[in-house]
Amino acid sequence: MLSINGLHNFYYLPELHDMRCKAQRIAEIIRGRYHRDPLNGDVYMFMSKDRRRVRMVHYERNAYFLHEKSFIKGYRFMKIEYNAGNAVYKIEWSDLVHILESPVVTTIRID
Repeated sequence: MLSINGLHNFYYLPELHDMRCKAQRIAEIIRGRYHRDPLNGDVYMFMSKDRRRVRMVHYERNAYFLHEKSFIKGYRFMKIEYNAGNAVYKIEWSDLVHILESPVVTTIRID
């Protein structure tokens, strides 16, 4: 279950896929590449290219928070469709919960 609530503004970063970065490095990327302030309490979400891992980062009460959810092999997060051209997309709380709690089955094995 998420430890953040729907009172935040949520943003999806479709071009960010680097899962090696920690929270402070992601904040630097948000500031430099996307020209946004990561310290204002907004939550930024991005996912791996294979859609098996999602990370969210936000800053609150003088600390960075990094949330991660990943599926085992055979499951992935649903694909998010967006209009090309924007680097950052605002996402509603209900849509975020739907994305995080609805795995997509990629393969079914029948014996």
